[in-house]
Amino acid sequence: MLFGTAGTPGWEPTAGQLPGLPTAQLLVDTAAAAGSPDPEATAQCLWAGMHGLITLRQDRPSFPWLPLDRLVDTLVDAHLAAGR
Repeated sequence: MLFGTAGTPGWEPTAGQLPGLPTAQLLVDTAAAAGSPDPEATAQCLWAGMHGLITLRQDRPSFPWLPLDRLVDTLVDAHLAAGR
């Protein structure tokens, strides 16, 4: 939802067409404040990881998932620890 596009190859959206950019910047800023040596990469990896976690939970509801808050905490902690 934050970065959905028309899916047209070569289409380059303007900043106004990507309403999620301010939210993505918050993630970069938070990674920087947490001490990440590469906040942009940390933020993008966290975004990708969260996307995968949420998508998999929706697509595989019968899997014995651990509580979402535990998985989110583990994902964030692991990414931040990897950058230190």
